[in-house]
Parts: sequence; structure tokens; C-alpha cells
Amino acid sequence: MKTRFISFCVLALAMASGALFASSPEEVAIDFGIEDKTDAYVLETVKPQYPQEMLQRGIQGKTLLLLRVDERGEVSDVRVVSTSNDSFADAAIKSVKNWYFQPGTQNGVPVPQTVTVPVSFLIEDLKTPALASL
Repeated sequence: MKTRFISFCVLALAMASGALFASSPEEVAIDFGIEDKTDAYVLETVKPQYPQEMLQRGIQGKTLLLLRVDERGEVSDVRVVSTSNDSFADAAIKSVKNWYFQPGTQNGVPVPQTVTVPVSFLIEDLKTPALASL
């Protein structure tokens, strides 16, 4: 009895796999429920203008922004998640509004996405940073 059941299972598997291999790819479409999705990424940036007062005082900083990138790759909405100084946040926002992205896609179609972007303000030739930027 067990031998017949095992033989039947082996025969059924062989027939099923033969049918899969004999069929053309167009005839056998297996949907695993997985969408083809890609994330937006930066193509073109504009360097932020360093706030003059912060530059003169030797203060460095960071701003973390949340951007909405539309289906054309343009920044449509900007929000500040965190910042070390409001002057840096203002400069970062002005800058990223002019950035351009490769839009994210879903099943090959461009879609709006939310992207988190860090913007750092560093003074390259600064020998000793101000205490406020530490």
C-alpha cells in the first residue's frame, strides 16, 4: 500500500514538472504576490549655502530632512526631522528643493515616495570647531 502511494506521488510530481518544463513561459505564470519596487535615488544635488553667521562663528551642524519625491523625480514637500540649528535647516530646505531624483517605481511605473536625507554643514579648513557644534 505504501509503495503504491509513493509511486503515485512520484508519478504525479514527474507529470507536473514535465508539464511545467513543456509549457512556454507565457503559458505558465506564477504570481508570488511580490511587486517589483525600486526606491528613489538622487541624480542631481545643489550644495547648500552655508549660513554666514554660523560660518563666521565656526559652527558646524546637521539637518535631517524628510522629502516627498514625486513621480517626475522632483521634490514636492520638505519637512525637518531634526536639526542642530534653524539656520542650517533653512539652508538645507532651500538646497534640496532644487535636487533632482530618479523616481521610485512600482511594477515599472514611477510613483511618489518619501525619502530621508541628511544634510551636513562642515567647514573644511576649520582647525578647532566651536563648542556649540560638538
